Amino acid sequence: MNYNVKLALWWTLFENASASLRSGDILSAFIYLYTNSNSVVGYIQGVNGILQLLTAPFAGYLADRFRRDAVLRVAAAIGLVAGLTLAAGLYFEGPIWHFVLAMGLMGSYRGFNNPAVESIFADSIQTGKSKLYTWKHVITSLSSAFGPIVSVVLFYILGNEWEVGDCRLVLLIGLNSMLVPLCIMCFFNDDRTLGDMSEAVSPLLVAEQSPVKTVSSNEELSSQRSCCSASFLVPALITSSDLIGSLASGMTIKFFGLFFMQKCGLSPVTVSILSSVSPIFVSVGSITAQSVSRWCGKVPVTLVTRACDIALLVTMAFLPTGAGPLKLVLLGAHLLRKACANCTRPLMRSILMEHVPKRHRGKVNALDSVRTFSWSGSSAAGGVLIEHFGFQTTFLITACIKTASFIPLVVLLRSLAAAA
Repeated sequence: MNYNVKLALWWTLFENASASLRSGDILSAFIYLYTNSNSVVGYIQGVNGILQLLTAPFAGYLADRFRRDAVLRVAAAIGLVAGLTLAAGLYFEGPIWHFVLAMGLMGSYRGFNNPAVESIFADSIQTGKSKLYTWKHVITSLSSAFGPIVSVVLFYILGNEWEVGDCRLVLLIGLNSMLVPLCIMCFFNDDRTLGDMSEAVSPLLVAEQSPVKTVSSNEELSSQRSCCSASFLVPALITSSDLIGSLASGMTIKFFGLFFMQKCGLSPVTVSILSSVSPIFVSVGSITAQSVSRWCGKVPVTLVTRACDIALLVTMAFLPTGAGPLKLVLLGAHLLRKACANCTRPLMRSILMEHVPKRHRGKVNALDSVRTFSWSGSSAAGGVLIEHFGFQTTFLITACIKTASFIPLVVLLRSLAAAA
């Protein structure tokens, strides 16, 4: 593997392990216990998303215009300030505005690092090698289990009760572990990417490099227009589908821990165990989806798994939350749903990078921050909906909106089939 690929995998491991402690279900639980309001949880997560949305396009432009490794060093500095600000708020029990400021800085950190990391990773992979995207996703999933596992141990020692002080301790440990990925970010190197071996295989790129000055026939002109149209459509369709799906997911993604705490009466240890097992399901699902996509295609696999995600979410809305065997069915449905919702993301990313020229990858990867903003921003709406209508009704609303994300993928499937 290329130097930057290895570094990106190590960074992914430590960054997601740290994030699972400092910004997972425990953060949502802490804010809820601190304020006794689901709405405030949504608003603070929304601020995180808004700042990410504002900084990501600027960071993407800088990554394409100058050097990606330089942008990552700026991101590391922002991350250090963000971590210190949140740690100070936790340690000194600051007012709510202090946490709003800290989460805004965390959003800026994410907005700066994501376009540059994803772009330098894609620049260091030979075009068409989607397996590395899958392994990066698997590392992301498995490392996110670190936080819940640490939480299990700490909450077991501290008494297995939802207490502000216990949640604060978990979050501070996560912030301390943030130093490792911040250091790794300073060692990426643009000079060690692959060059033309990682360039996009795109009709649009060919057209830009070899412009046709004369057209000998209407058929040739029509063919070129079709190629350029298809090349533009692939990134546009994938991005729009992700955006719609993320808008829907944002209404619930930060509230599943609170759902199990408030409605199902699960203890901190049980919720943490559930969170630590979930990445295993996602990882197995990702490897399976990668294998299946070899004979039936990446887009069909994605359509099937997303349909299962919606069906399982609707099932969760109607299952009882009380004690009994159906409660186990509810927990199982949640684990399977999360696997289905996340297992095909590396497949879509590999298609995207195969159709985006290297000089535009920073800007296109910045759109991924728009996707992240959409779920962070819509979490504010989710908090209000949950406050007024309850968790189950919000699940059904989320499922309805997710259904709309099928439309761009169906168009993408037809476009790729026509091009083949």
